[in-house]
Amino acid sequence: MGALLLAGWTLLTVMNGGIDLGDGLATRGATAALFATVIAAPTAAWALMRARNHAAVRSGPSLIAIVGLLGLAVWSGISILWALAPDLAWTEANHTALAFLALMLGITLGALIPRAPERFAAGLALATAPIIAWALLARCLPTIFGSDYEPSRLQAPMGYWNALALVCVMAVPGILWWAGRRGASQTSLFVSSGALAVVITALMLTYSRSGLLGLILVLVIVLWMVPGRIRMLSVLIGGGIGALLPVVYGLTTDALTDDALIAADRSGAGFGLLWRIVLGAAIAVGIAWLAARVLGGGRLNRRRAGIAALAIAAVGVLSVVGYSAANPDTVGNWISTRASEVAGTSGGLANTPGRLGSLDTNQRIDWWTEAERSIEQAPLIGEGAGSFALVHLRERTSAEDRLNVRQPHQLVLEVLSGLGVIGLALLGCLVAGIAWAVVRARTRGAPATIALPLAIVAAFLLQCQLDWTWTVPALTTAAMAAGGLLIAAGAPGPAAPGRSLPRGAVVAGWILVPVLIISALMPWWSQQDVAAGNAAVAAGQPALAESKASEASWLNPFSIQPWLLKARAAALRGDPVALRDAARQATVVQPDNPSAWTILALALGDSAAGRNAWRHVLQLNPLDIRARAALEDTRP
Repeated sequence: MGALLLAGWTLLTVMNGGIDLGDGLATRGATAALFATVIAAPTAAWALMRARNHAAVRSGPSLIAIVGLLGLAVWSGISILWALAPDLAWTEANHTALAFLALMLGITLGALIPRAPERFAAGLALATAPIIAWALLARCLPTIFGSDYEPSRLQAPMGYWNALALVCVMAVPGILWWAGRRGASQTSLFVSSGALAVVITALMLTYSRSGLLGLILVLVIVLWMVPGRIRMLSVLIGGGIGALLPVVYGLTTDALTDDALIAADRSGAGFGLLWRIVLGAAIAVGIAWLAARVLGGGRLNRRRAGIAALAIAAVGVLSVVGYSAANPDTVGNWISTRASEVAGTSGGLANTPGRLGSLDTNQRIDWWTEAERSIEQAPLIGEGAGSFALVHLRERTSAEDRLNVRQPHQLVLEVLSGLGVIGLALLGCLVAGIAWAVVRARTRGAPATIALPLAIVAAFLLQCQLDWTWTVPALTTAAMAAGGLLIAAGAPGPAAPGRSLPRGAVVAGWILVPVLIISALMPWWSQQDVAAGNAAVAAGQPALAESKASEASWLNPFSIQPWLLKARAAALRGDPVALRDAARQATVVQPDNPSAWTILALALGDSAAGRNAWRHVLQLNPLDIRARAALEDTRP
């Protein structure tokens, strides 16, 4: 069962990570998220039924975490009633429900499967192999696995570089444990070191700074808590040195670092990267073998590791102080430049390898400030899950549409802006439940290998504070499954007499299955109809487009996409009355969406009603250039 679920996770990840922006484009990410729900919902109910006599499913940490995450999903759904973008709130509720299913699977399967943390970490590392291989082959053999005009940052097959970076980081705990586990063979050391070199190469070619921070955090947790440090450190040394050859080449070759090249122009450099990856993996094996022989005579316990770390830190501090004293002007200029980057006044951050050494927040401070202003509007309940895309348009200070975002790139602010203090309290319950479970597991003598899922959760939560990781289902499900394993580790074994999970809870779990599947199916189906309707418009078939729009509107009455489709169909028929009616209905469905008012303004033309519609656009998007130009052109 666990192997099948991990295979399903791989499929979810390669299909754009399950990312669904709710924009009516019927992406494969939306399809993958639907299939994941269809598979996970009955599997979680079955696992809950099997594990009802285990202590994990009724422990204090379990109940707190379940209430927190399930409550967050329900509260996201309720926020449809007041959300600026109710269709996006529905999508967000479905994503959170999928995360809840992953948490339940982690808890229940963690209770049922022996040595679940180790098996999960190793299985997840294996499950990432096709994803990382796909990403690298898209760059190494672009005419076969890649496509034209891809960005320089590695992102296939997920479509987002920072998400791919975290997938690489999630592979590391399992790779290290496989080499360091008791009774591991020399072959395990070789395989792990070669694999780590490949993973580090992929991570570095994403240019992801949050990914690098996540890697450091994972290494600290695993090397500090898990036995077998000598072998794991040998693998780390080998993998790090082995990755140098392909990483340096990948970060310095123009054909690999330039954006928007056709695939054929990357072919030669891509093949050069491929043989360097293979050679780097071989070097990693040799270095790991040598490091294991050199380090193998001693025992690297926590005390010795701590002393070594302090010594290295002391040498580093003394070196920095000495260099600063000898070169005050150079250091002063460096500090000034870094301060400008942090403050966001350095002019933005390009998607080049140089970003790896930059502290530029890349507009994040602006987005965080926008979210903070949004919180003031509705501090208790927020402005609706997933509504930050419209909040940003209302609060932004730059008219550059290329900087538009759908999330503030910070989980706490995202939840506060969308779901208010109530939503943040529910998220806090989830984190508190997992943290409590870790403390209980440690005090009750759980195996040190609980550090493996702990490292995965920690890296996920770290990146969530710097990016929109929470809304990528592939990442959220992996992290929540790891969190569920931690909860199971905190309460191992059968339940005390009379403390089994009530049958009513199991029945409720089965009742929830069709509810979650239907909730995921309806907006997905609506998107499929909108996509088919748009294709019909392109083919000159307005009647078919109208039919698809009506069906899509019935399936998702909260979306404006069906009404925009009806407007396009009416325009194709040359029916201005139907066009205006469809545009007006879009403003009724989402009165806070400037896109709806823009379509209405265009439909009404140069009239008093049209100018009034443009004023609505400016109220919701004060920096809209087209609205300002339209009103200026009609000014007496």
